[in-house]
Amino acid sequence: MTGDGDERVRFRLALRKQPETAEAETAEPETAQPESAEPQTAQPNAARPLQGLLALGIYLAAWLSTQARPLIEHPSRAQLDQVSMDPNLFVWCLRWWPYAISHGLNPLYSGEIGVPAGHVLAWVTTVVPLGLLTAPITETAGPVVSFNLLAALSLPLSAWAAFVLCRRLTRRFWPSMVGGFIFGFSAYQMNHINAGQLDITFSLLLPLMAYFVVLWRDAAIGSRRLAGLLAITLAAQFYLFLETFADVTAVFVIALLAGYVLAGRSARPTVARLSRLIGLAYAMALVLAAPCIWVALHHMPPKFTNVASLDLASLVVPSPGRTLGLSWLAHAAALPVAESADGYVGIPLLLMALALAVTTWSNKLIRFLAVMLVIVIVAALGPVAHLGGARLFGLPWAQLWHLPILRSAFPARLMVFAFLILAVMAATWLARTATSAWARWPLALLAVTAIVLDTPSLDIAPRSEVPTFISAGWYRDHLAAGETVVVISEVGNAGMLWQAETDFYPKLAGGYISQMLTPRTDLPSAVQDLAQGTPRDIKQFRAFASEARIGAILIQASAEPKWASVFSELGLQGRLIGGVLVYPLNDSGVVRSAG
Repeated sequence: MTGDGDERVRFRLALRKQPETAEAETAEPETAQPESAEPQTAQPNAARPLQGLLALGIYLAAWLSTQARPLIEHPSRAQLDQVSMDPNLFVWCLRWWPYAISHGLNPLYSGEIGVPAGHVLAWVTTVVPLGLLTAPITETAGPVVSFNLLAALSLPLSAWAAFVLCRRLTRRFWPSMVGGFIFGFSAYQMNHINAGQLDITFSLLLPLMAYFVVLWRDAAIGSRRLAGLLAITLAAQFYLFLETFADVTAVFVIALLAGYVLAGRSARPTVARLSRLIGLAYAMALVLAAPCIWVALHHMPPKFTNVASLDLASLVVPSPGRTLGLSWLAHAAALPVAESADGYVGIPLLLMALALAVTTWSNKLIRFLAVMLVIVIVAALGPVAHLGGARLFGLPWAQLWHLPILRSAFPARLMVFAFLILAVMAATWLARTATSAWARWPLALLAVTAIVLDTPSLDIAPRSEVPTFISAGWYRDHLAAGETVVVISEVGNAGMLWQAETDFYPKLAGGYISQMLTPRTDLPSAVQDLAQGTPRDIKQFRAFASEARIGAILIQASAEPKWASVFSELGLQGRLIGGVLVYPLNDSGVVRSAG
């Protein structure tokens, strides 16, 4: 431990010997003189926790008083993007883990959904850490409250974690505030929170990992503590979202290789030491993740999906309608690049990163950040480079994205690392005392403005999407506990939402959990095909209803016009109860008394 600390001290002394002022300033930011406009105390270390709390408070106040306000004002209402499948999937997941543990069930398999087969959940994003963390809230107030609370907190917490990293590197409050905002409220975060994807928007673990490494570099923590902190964080990320864990692994490998090349002869032993510690952390993390890994390897998904990659144009082209009246930008925004809308960076932020790289290229840290930024953006392009929806050329590593597991990954999601790098570069640019504030802050304000103007409004449902049949508990009078039902609704994944709200009172035939495991519908295929009404489809439906022992079909009233006629042609009769048409069936898929 002592030798390791001496090695890092020598590394820091070597950085201080760099000839350029800018390099010394960035490599050892704690030695730079504070700007008078920024909050400082005689003891900066003592003030740091208070500044962290202040930063979190500012992020929370700004977010909760604007976009996230409905989530806090109506916490028990399922309201965020009730058309897509993901929000109610995560509501279900938040309820599943406490339920499975308290009932002695295997949490990596659920027979409550996808009846009759059920689903292995090892390949599914069930946000385990969030489910366990909010279990007391879920038990007392319900899973929708937990979901809304997490959705409201995810972006401010991610911004705060990036602030902590930037604050450690720059020792400046307001530059770090800007850096935290760039990461936490980036287009990447905003587009995914709008889709209710908690697994992606809780990205605070990524800057925290970098923060731990910086603490170790500065000899603020020892090697054992670094390995332990990284192991816990990596394991949490594994259970939070497996794809991001895989992305972190790839970025760590590339960063260590790039760092070794750029560090110079004197600092390479430190990078090698860091590599060994990260390897140790991964070994411990994989031990913690072993149960899930074992189940996943023994239940490989039957298929994998195509990738969604970054379009180069999306880096600088904002969303349609947010082009400031510029005709050329409006034309570019109309191009088909929506699939990578979460990659929007904006011209001002890219110019800021370029200006920092050009003016302080002799700085090893800046060189490392600039190289990593280019590598991450190129990797996010996936197998083929596109510009404005047009194919430019195939990339040399295209075949990698056709491997079984990588086929289900989204290269565009690597942009979360690009935004973290940009956050650090922006904070570093603003913290530089060698450049006049008049030359630094206007560009930063433009960068923040470009991000804010491109921010989409959250897709909030104007009223509750849970019918009285569920919310008032009337289902208990018409369904038996453990009875299997099919739920048909215009609300995405309504069946999983209702099941979570009823504490898994009925079993569910259907439910959407993953593109790899279920189609883009929450209905069983036999029910979905029934809409065509052919004799073959009817026969298939009756066979499925018998096999799954369907007890009832529940149709939310908003979906009645289409589906009521379908079941009427089958001779089935439903009864409207609390906003739900209830069609009781027997084990052969025919009507029984609705009384």
